[in-house]
Amino acid sequence: MSTQTPMQFAFSESEYRARCQNAKGFYESRIEKPNAGILGAIVEFNPRTLDESHELYHQYRAAGWLPLEPAGGLPTAMLIESPQASFITIYLKKPPHQQESDLVKVCKQIKAELEAELEAALNAEIDRQVAMSLAKDERDRLQAEQQQRLNREQEVRDDLAA
Repeated sequence: MSTQTPMQFAFSESEYRARCQNAKGFYESRIEKPNAGILGAIVEFNPRTLDESHELYHQYRAAGWLPLEPAGGLPTAMLIESPQASFITIYLKKPPHQQESDLVKVCKQIKAELEAELEAALNAEIDRQVAMSLAKDERDRLQAEQQQRLNREQEVRDDLAA
């Protein structure tokens, strides 16, 4: 009756690892935006002054934060000056231990999402199987009623013929 087997709704460790690996690639190249709920290995800082930017840069570098790779798409620091204001942006990568901690969180979220997907797919399949079973029961009932009516008609014809 079913084309799907219950094993299709079982947790797949290989699927989970593949999704975590994919998320790791995105995480390593993404800029973190806490107000948007985006977790990334790169953090953007916007100090107000050049002196503040030097202090901030050295403070984070001393704490184990890493500069971005020179061949990457973002510079480690950017200064835009205009007559009215200066805009300073510094990009640093989180220390490896903090990145690992973030990736553990990301993988936990992926696992929860995967389990929710599997649960939803299983429930949809159960609903489909129930609907198919009810439809079959209804067809069988209608077929039995039709057969009973035909039998009754034949009995009446036989009685009238006798």
